[in-house]
Amino acid sequence: MKFKIRKIFAIFILVLLLIISSANYYGIKGIDNLAYVVAIGLDIGDEENLRLSLQISVTSSDDSSSSSSSQSSSVVINSIDCPSINTGITLFNSYLGKEVNLSHCKVLVISEDLAYEGVEEYLYTLINDVQFRSDSNIIISKCDAQTYLEYSAPLLDKVSARYYEIAPTSSEYTGYTESITCNEFLSAITDSSSEPVAILGSINTNQTQDISSESSNSDSYYTAGQTPISGETGVENMGLAVFKSDKLIGELNGLESICHLIMSNKLKNAQIRIPSPIENLDYIDLYLELDDKTRSSVYLTNSTPYIKSNVKITAKMQSMNRDIDLNDEEVTSKIEKAAEDFLKEKLYNYLYKTSKELNSDIDKFGLYALKYFSTQDEWKSYNWLHHYQDAFFNVDVHINLRSSYLLVDTSEGE
Repeated sequence: MKFKIRKIFAIFILVLLLIISSANYYGIKGIDNLAYVVAIGLDIGDEENLRLSLQISVTSSDDSSSSSSSQSSSVVINSIDCPSINTGITLFNSYLGKEVNLSHCKVLVISEDLAYEGVEEYLYTLINDVQFRSDSNIIISKCDAQTYLEYSAPLLDKVSARYYEIAPTSSEYTGYTESITCNEFLSAITDSSSEPVAILGSINTNQTQDISSESSNSDSYYTAGQTPISGETGVENMGLAVFKSDKLIGELNGLESICHLIMSNKLKNAQIRIPSPIENLDYIDLYLELDDKTRSSVYLTNSTPYIKSNVKITAKMQSMNRDIDLNDEEVTSKIEKAAEDFLKEKLYNYLYKTSKELNSDIDKFGLYALKYFSTQDEWKSYNWLHHYQDAFFNVDVHINLRSSYLLVDTSEGE
């Protein structure tokens, strides 16, 4: 009996000690002692320094503000010019009186000016930090990163971290950009068969930028900062930033981003507008999905890459006209042919832009060329990323306007 009592007493003391030690730990590293970063911004600072901006979530145990409080009151943004990221964070620790914590960071925003100089050093520094999440998205901002963060108050989400987690997923139903993580970006930098891309972002100034007359009939020709959206000023992510190794070299608009997703087998859903082959209808809006994986092959002729791709798309017609009978096979064939010709032209334009103008294989065609080289040394000696600028393309596009999507005529029974 005494043994049982002693055993129970010993267990009670042990549990009590664990509770006390845990309480002391959280008292030191509790929520009130940490500054949780939800977004990081990098710009070129003064005197060749780096400008580090941190968007910090304001969380307090005694915060009694109502759920209707504005987003601007839930985050603060601080910036500092510093020699390096680590130095800047140390200075922030001193300034804030709290320890900066990166475990909740959802996005890394880098300005175009800094991206043109190279971003590899900053990515390696952050990835080396055990707190930093490698699945954070990377955005290249056409404005200062600091400005991007200042205008990034979400319109539909109150929690900033949640907003940054959800926003990039719009690529799944628009195709106008791609959700790129820091880990994916850094992996592409070190890959000898491909080049990296990043999300292209900017602030919405409510001022539409000039685009060509051909492009004026479609929203997909815009890039970030160009869209004709009017409303509360905020940020928008549209298009892709294209890199050569770790340096920014160009950008893709919304339609070119759709082409990239098609060629890289990442397209979920997208909408395009094509000139109509049917009378009484100027343009047709089509909702696209991949019907099958895009299959590509690479052939080398005198060391020159010849790339052949087969694209299969399922389309749903969204533009309707009462005079068009979509149950007529001749009509649907005309629409399918017009869509195939349109998309084929845009894919060719996109592919030759990546090879001739940008010389950046962002679709990983190099993986299909590896079979021609017996050793890693032979592959490195060939230098695929240099030869990609010499590539020629052959693209076959097949579009199926599914009958289950077509409008059924119900007027005969009336």
